[in-house]
Amino acid sequence: MKNGINVKALIGIFAYAISAQANNLTSGILAYMMMTYSEVSQTTVSMVMTVPAIVGTVFAFISGNIMNKVGSKKMLLFIHGSLFISGMIFLFFGNKTSVYVLWLAAAFYGFLLGGSTVVLGQLFVDNISDIEKRGTFYGYACSVMSLGGVFFASIGGAIAAANGGAHWERAYYLYFLILVCLIIEFICIPDKKPQPEIPASSKEKKDKSADKLPLKVWLIAINYGFFFLFLYAFSLNLSEYVITTHSLGTSVEAGLGISFLTVGGIISGVCFGWYSKLLRKWTVPFMMALVAVGYAITVFIPNIIMLYIAGGLLGFAMMGCSPYIISEFSRITTPKSYPKAMSIFSGLMNVGMMVAVYVLAFLAGLFAGDSTSVDGKLFIAFVGVILVFVTAIPIYTGKGVRKS
Repeated sequence: MKNGINVKALIGIFAYAISAQANNLTSGILAYMMMTYSEVSQTTVSMVMTVPAIVGTVFAFISGNIMNKVGSKKMLLFIHGSLFISGMIFLFFGNKTSVYVLWLAAAFYGFLLGGSTVVLGQLFVDNISDIEKRGTFYGYACSVMSLGGVFFASIGGAIAAANGGAHWERAYYLYFLILVCLIIEFICIPDKKPQPEIPASSKEKKDKSADKLPLKVWLIAINYGFFFLFLYAFSLNLSEYVITTHSLGTSVEAGLGISFLTVGGIISGVCFGWYSKLLRKWTVPFMMALVAVGYAITVFIPNIIMLYIAGGLLGFAMMGCSPYIISEFSRITTPKSYPKAMSIFSGLMNVGMMVAVYVLAFLAGLFAGDSTSVDGKLFIAFVGVILVFVTAIPIYTGKGVRKS
């Protein structure tokens, strides 16, 4: 590897990143799907956004163990191939068959949703030896993912909108780009063999605690799971906040708010190498503090321009945490336990996302007196992020054993 970096493998990794958020296309054209399947409830159709979270949560917890057996390259091809299959089901069966076929398509996307963080972390460990460079390039990959997500959402949305959305399924022709990316990944990413099992005769000499996960892994994963739960409140409630609660605009302004999340994420990924050197162990707590500031703006200053600023802060923070955490896990775990650590981290992150809508509604009803209050949910998220930030400080900045 040149300077500790496998450049050829990076080409394959970035080919994956370009189309890893292709499902943003589905989010943008959900309304057209509801028009096609008007004979069923909107809730039934919107399950295409919920099913991936369910599948992804389950798969995230087992993906690390699976990857230890099959290797990171095969895992990447599986989850990315599943995304391609998802798009092909939407393309050839959407708008023609039962709505439940769309659930099947969405389920295939769940494998990528649950396995992406795990496999990306392992690929960077496998192909970049320097920990600081590893985090920097992970940040670049996050930026590429965000840019790819914008491409699929915007171009796919334009294709779907033709003829009043009558043939929205044609937008999924864009998914053939994933096939090109899969070929590049197959060619460029080395097939690193999984860690072999230690012979029985050697196990007696091995420290039995060597491959156990440090307590810090669990603390980070649990803390981040709660962080993501509260962070997700912004996306869940943005449309209603803009259009009905505060009458700040239409779906156009709400869409721009989501776009600023993406823009913030792109900037964060590109700049990660710089600010992580400056902040060091305070990187993640600082990002959580930025989210608290963003929510404070949203709760106390209901203004559309300020909302865009808040969205940028939240997007910046969201993309600033993962590169640091994957690098931190590689410091404090062994090569064999690292996938398991990433699996737990990804799993709890997905749990946070999956239960967010229910937890926020319950807490808003409990403390704000109205489970449907958007302002109540956002205030709960504001307080929740502050609590997560406070508990994150000793987790990330406290003294502990760190493996190099």
